[in-house]
Amino acid sequence: MQGYLQLIRPTNWVKNILIGLPLILSNHFSVAAFSNLAIGFLSFSLLASAGYILNDLRDVDKDRQHAQKKHRPIANGTVAADVSFILAIFLLVSALVISYTISISAMNIAIIYFVMNYYYSVQGKAIRFIDILLLSSFYILRIFYGAEICAVTLTGWFMVTLTFAVLSLSLNKRYMECKNATHVQIPGRGYTKADEGFLQIFMVNFAIGAIVLLNIHAYFVLNIQSPILFVLINVTAVGIILFYFDDSVDKSDDPVERVLKNKALLIFLVFFIFNYLYQLLLKR
Repeated sequence: MQGYLQLIRPTNWVKNILIGLPLILSNHFSVAAFSNLAIGFLSFSLLASAGYILNDLRDVDKDRQHAQKKHRPIANGTVAADVSFILAIFLLVSALVISYTISISAMNIAIIYFVMNYYYSVQGKAIRFIDILLLSSFYILRIFYGAEICAVTLTGWFMVTLTFAVLSLSLNKRYMECKNATHVQIPGRGYTKADEGFLQIFMVNFAIGAIVLLNIHAYFVLNIQSPILFVLINVTAVGIILFYFDDSVDKSDDPVERVLKNKALLIFLVFFIFNYLYQLLLKR
């Protein structure tokens, strides 16, 4: 049972919390919206797990030669490949059916996400720069999905801010892979060690751009004018960037792992979210 739990990677479901962001920032809460959000979270999580399993099945030979990935359930023989394939199909069909119960549009977004994610796993992750755009699109599709299931209208400022933020995250993933690489050419990627500095510059600039846009969005779109909030936004946002991009302690290239393993980063994130939500509640 433990092997199958590792196979579906429930810890990575944390990424799907993003689908709730449109509802939270809209400040228009309802029982129906929260119900759809819970159903949508389950659907997207099952969808993601199906993708993880299919990816592990395809890369099983490569994983067995990898220092860390060789411990994955399929690679080490903990779970059978044929059973894993059946499980992946079951999760995929279940996810799409669950999304369909909300709306056809929600199901269509889920299908687009899965197809793009599979393409990324098969070929996209090896194409220079295209891989970063694909990685970023996965976060953005989660937002579109959340807006659809909760009937929330997305604003241009919010999407621009989000795009800058996820581009920074995606660039950081590739930057860490370059930094941790022991060879000139990054295995399975379109980058070399020489790209490390280039990726670092852009990931930091996009992160700073996201902070600036977040301030504009809060003031002009959400009409929040509390001076204290804007001080807290910038102080905590800078803290988040500093701790997230600090690779002296955690050298993982997985965004979720970097967040979950860094207590200081978690504290800054929680403090930031709490203050933002508090100001939104005051606007009600």
